[in-house]
Amino acid sequence: MPWRWAKDEWWTGDKLGHFLGGFVSPLLLWVVLHLPPGWCVLVSLLFWWVWELKDAWLRWEDIGWWGGDGFSWRDGLASTAGVICAWMILGLFIPCLPGA
Repeated sequence: MPWRWAKDEWWTGDKLGHFLGGFVSPLLLWVVLHLPPGWCVLVSLLFWWVWELKDAWLRWEDIGWWGGDGFSWRDGLASTAGVICAWMILGLFIPCLPGA
């Protein structure tokens, strides 16, 4: 399978989805798995950038929603921005919790 680049722009609808996915993933890891915040951020960043690598090789035309339309720096950066926002929220609110 050849490498594919996505032909997308900054203002496409999936950027909001990437941002929200990046935002929610570290929070879910923290709430559900009780991982330390740093691990939540690292696992989320790894997941979203591997997802972009997967999009470069697996076509949605062949396998449906699981596939992608190519590697997109913009998608990866939107996901990363969401993860960073969640990291800031975790940093602000965890010290305020009882027993923290």
